Amino acid sequence: MADIPTRLELAVGQQYTVELPGLGTSGYIWEHEIIGGDDVVDVQWTRGFPPGSPPRPVGVSAPEVATIRAVRPGAAEVRLYQHRRWEPPDRVRAQHRLTVVVSS
Repeated sequence: MADIPTRLELAVGQQYTVELPGLGTSGYIWEHEIIGGDDVVDVQWTRGFPPGSPPRPVGVSAPEVATIRAVRPGAAEVRLYQHRRWEPPDRVRAQHRLTVVVSS
């Protein structure tokens, strides 16, 4: 996750994709929280291996991909975090924060 930027500058309509290592076989899932400016960006998730990928060994977790799309001018912080849904929200395995600045 070291190659994920901490700041993104996008124009309205642009998007940025972040591939995160999955651990679904251990119960962990990536989710997001938009802080300040929840109408500035939209985040969509894709989970699993792409169609047509070669078979994987049993127990291998699939990657999770977050697509951050710039909706309107402004700024927001996107917090990506990996956790088990049945555990408290402040108990995360991994997280990353991105400041997203959207221009027109």
